[in-house]
Amino acid sequence: MSSVGQQMLLMAGEAEATLTFQGATSFPNTGQTVIFTAVPVGAPASGRYIFVAVPYILGGSTNISIASATIGGVVATIHAQVFEPAEVAVGGVALISALVPTGTTADITITWASSGAFYEPEIAVYRVTGLRSLTPVDIKALAPVSTTVSATVNVVKGGIVIVCFHTYSSGATSRTMTGLPTDYTVNPTSGRFYLGGGEKTSVNGTVTAIVNSTTSQVWSAVMASFR
Repeated sequence: MSSVGQQMLLMAGEAEATLTFQGATSFPNTGQTVIFTAVPVGAPASGRYIFVAVPYILGGSTNISIASATIGGVVATIHAQVFEPAEVAVGGVALISALVPTGTTADITITWASSGAFYEPEIAVYRVTGLRSLTPVDIKALAPVSTTVSATVNVVKGGIVIVCFHTYSSGATSRTMTGLPTDYTVNPTSGRFYLGGGEKTSVNGTVTAIVNSTTSQVWSAVMASFR
């Protein structure tokens, strides 16, 4: 983290964090580098961090990691990324963030580690202020094949929690989430859903997010809490 970023976190002091969902946007191009232009990121602030959940589909038969990302021209931290089990689906989920104190919009650029496939990410954008640290209180990166679709993290009062699920089950026509507010639900292809949400945390404890499911399915998720 930059010295400016560290200073902003220290200045946050004991203030509670804030988290505001800014919207979700589908991929504008399918190359190795995908550029989302003029994405709304909310009001400027000296300690404003932009968090971005990135569920995505890859073309081909091999999972390929995100190599780098920028938000408003600032190199983003990749907090976690996880692939779906490749025997059924190719793709996954990532969570990234950067300190972006200026501007009401930002270009968001995501670059994968290899060319030769198509890349179809969604981005779900959050404006966050008041963080003490970019080190997660808890973070989970999950990618099972199971009927139960859920994630749980420890949380700290005054912090934030964010989750993003990427599910696939042939013939699935809807998915809903409980345990956190649902900020977005996207059905990019038949049987596949991206859904997620976030909120401020008012107590110390745990938060569990659950996606409705009655049949075995492929899924991946990143869930993280910060203070």
